[in-house]
Amino acid sequence: MNMRAAVSTSIVLGALLAAVAWGPATTAGDAPLADAPRATAANQPRLDGAFQGGGPLLGQAPPIAPPPYKLRWTYRTDDTERAGVDGAPVIVGQIVYVADSRGTVHAIDLATGKPRWKYKAADGFSTTPLVIDGKVLLGDLSGIFHAISAADGSKLWTVDTEATIHSSANAEGHRIVFGNDAADLYCLDLVSGRTLWKQRAEDRINSAPAIAGGIAYFSGCDARLRGIDLVGGEARVEADLGALAPGSAVVAGDRIVVGTDQGRVVCLSTDGKTRHWVYEGIAGGAMVYATPAVSDGIVVVGARDRQVHAIDLATGRGLWIFRTRGDVDASATISSGRVYVTGKDRRFYVLELKSGKQLWDFAASRSMEGGVAIGGGAIVFGDSGGSVFCLEAQ
Repeated sequence: MNMRAAVSTSIVLGALLAAVAWGPATTAGDAPLADAPRATAANQPRLDGAFQGGGPLLGQAPPIAPPPYKLRWTYRTDDTERAGVDGAPVIVGQIVYVADSRGTVHAIDLATGKPRWKYKAADGFSTTPLVIDGKVLLGDLSGIFHAISAADGSKLWTVDTEATIHSSANAEGHRIVFGNDAADLYCLDLVSGRTLWKQRAEDRINSAPAIAGGIAYFSGCDARLRGIDLVGGEARVEADLGALAPGSAVVAGDRIVVGTDQGRVVCLSTDGKTRHWVYEGIAGGAMVYATPAVSDGIVVVGARDRQVHAIDLATGRGLWIFRTRGDVDASATISSGRVYVTGKDRRFYVLELKSGKQLWDFAASRSMEGGVAIGGGAIVFGDSGGSVFCLEAQ
């Protein structure tokens, strides 16, 4: 598929988050806009669903009952052609939003697995949708960033970034941030899609930016961590990661954690000046493609050594390793003291956070590269063959 081919040439995934308000279906221009409306208690957009929960991207989900689980429904993205799911689904209320590799965004009823609406783009998606304040936002592989009505799937506006988008967007207030394969860092206005600021890295930005303390943190193929002021667009942080970073950075309190090529997980201070630790327990120096998840002082991340690793956030010491039968590119989700993660071995695993003990697993139809959505008492994930699975407690 397009995104995996990109990885083989040092292109990185993103994951992401974005936001937009109601408006006419138009194509937004790129002319700089002086400022966006200031978020207040009255007009603060409501972030309902995003890659790894949005904001600092900690990967923490609402509580869910323990396993065993049973299959509630299976949804097919396309009955005639293979339309894989590269990103994670998002659950908002009783609706699941998921995008496929052939360019369709699906809104699926959480209770029944029946489609509510479909939105068709000209090219495929490899990102996780952001659902904010009644809107669905994400970029496609032709470089178009889409704002869609969450109610009926109609187009609100689009922006052409002129380069492939693997980066899921993130948002704070009325600002949407994401990157693209041209090394452009975008901040768009929530209401109109106009460009508030635009920065540039030295290589592709395919990861989702994390947001904390008014700063958007971007990692990417130039092996740099960049912190950009969300309001003004000025560079505030820059640090050398030592290798390209295919997944997103995560902000956990006063620390930033990010996986890299060459089998490392790096922990820095939020100003980028202090390297707290480097974990090098990835077998064979395999790439860490996934974005880490953090909860209860534990960092959990899959890697291309076919293993899931747990690391102590304070010290960088390895806590446990869980072995699978395939690369683990998907970002883990943590809920109720358990780790929920999919793999290329066609398995969905539930692990105990403290010990790494396997509690349950489920066999999908194809390999899985996107993460898991948890909400409304359900667990939803998709595979590369275009099946979307919904599980519930027995």
